[in-house]
Amino acid sequence: MRKALALAFLLLCAVALPAQAASVHPRDCILRVGPDQMTFTAFQQQRSHETFCTHIPDAGPAVLILDADQNELRDMQMEIRILRDVGQQDWRDGLQENTVHFLVPKKYFAEKGSISFDYDFPGDGRYILLVRAIGDDPTREYVGQYSFSVGETLVFYISLAVAFVAFLFIAFGVWGHAQRKQVTSAGAPAAARRPHGDRPAPSSH
Repeated sequence: MRKALALAFLLLCAVALPAQAASVHPRDCILRVGPDQMTFTAFQQQRSHETFCTHIPDAGPAVLILDADQNELRDMQMEIRILRDVGQQDWRDGLQENTVHFLVPKKYFAEKGSISFDYDFPGDGRYILLVRAIGDDPTREYVGQYSFSVGETLVFYISLAVAFVAFLFIAFGVWGHAQRKQVTSAGAPAAARRPHGDRPAPSSH
């Protein structure tokens, strides 16, 4: 019975793991821009009760939201791009060719400290959210990047598989420890019930 319950629990975790990996809390979606930081979240109409950042489950329309956590960013112009992640080592490499969405520099955070915009992702793949914060003094410029995936990407499912294998390893380790402890505790009362005078006879050679 216990083994059946343990198996059912593991299967339940296997089903819930992809949903947990996709839907995340906004505090886990931090985009660092120089010494400051923003919160990046995304919504999709067909999943209106879930928020995403590291992985957006479906290609197609999405609403992307940026919230500035520091007042310094409200006074700076923001250039915002979505880039295709093609393995570039520097965000400047093939910047124009890799840009799929572009918002011209503007003080987007001046009033509310946040901005939302729509983008229709044409297909599955990996992307980079690029933010350039430019101050009134041109020498003050910060750059932030946030990598995320959209749709059924190989990297996303590999990460799920690794997480699930790690979970199974830990779960079976805990279960095995509990089984060994149960066997040890079951043998202790038998030894305690043996009379003190009932000692095995010495062997004769």
